[in-house]
Amino acid sequence: MSLSTLMICNPGSRSGNARLEDLRERLAALGEIEFRQPKKPTQVPDLIREYGPQAERIVLGGGDGTINLALDALIEVDRPLGILPLGTANDLARSLNLPDDLERAMDVIVLGHIRHIDVARANDVSFVNAIGMGLGPRMTREMDSEEKSRFGVLAYLLGIMRALRGHQHFQARIDFDGKTREYDCMQVTVANGIHYGGGMTIADDAKIDDGKLDVLVVRHQGYLRLLASSLRLRTGDMRAADTVHHFRGREVSITTRPGQDVTADGEFLSETPVECSVNSKCLQVFTPE
Repeated sequence: MSLSTLMICNPGSRSGNARLEDLRERLAALGEIEFRQPKKPTQVPDLIREYGPQAERIVLGGGDGTINLALDALIEVDRPLGILPLGTANDLARSLNLPDDLERAMDVIVLGHIRHIDVARANDVSFVNAIGMGLGPRMTREMDSEEKSRFGVLAYLLGIMRALRGHQHFQARIDFDGKTREYDCMQVTVANGIHYGGGMTIADDAKIDDGKLDVLVVRHQGYLRLLASSLRLRTGDMRAADTVHHFRGREVSITTRPGQDVTADGEFLSETPVECSVNSKCLQVFTPE
């Protein structure tokens, strides 16, 4: 291969050009670099398909949305991915125990330890963290990033209270691995990773490379009980929870009444009914050992 590293950074990232130049110099020790900073995030997949096959590794600077956009191209090109967490939530980086500090994240890439992780599909659209329908997507939109930095869990509770205004519960039928469950619920989340929605945890024993999807159902409940349940959603402790149900499956089909929008990382992905599956260990990522 003539090219050592393809480095692509989202133009809307939180890192300045001077910081990116420092990071590029770290990669220069590994060989020739092709650096691209596209005008629009939607151009990232095309750049990966154009330059990725000639590279030994791909380094992508951006948040969860950028990585989701790039998934299909990354799987096609099949090169190890280095992640520089330049987004706001960085849930995938959190699931992989990647450091927030960019210099330390670059250390992980340079050291070169590779882990193979799963990628999920929902109605033929790839996602790496989680999809949601109902209260969760609404709550994510209501959470203010500055409040999250200042108030932590209290900002999370405030987001729930805001999202509850005008929110309607819905009926969901969930088919998975030959089983069927029906719920009167407020939220359904299907996760491939461990963290989603800006730091929430799908389950404290979830894995991103087990070939399974984690399904979390928040049943219809009163306002006070929902607030009590909210800390479980944050920590992922679902043991002995009667208002929140958690289970796993390799294939998951969800129908709802009425129909629900389906979002991934706050972006509209599809709408119900939705069919979910796992592409097991199809993505190579540089991670800490």
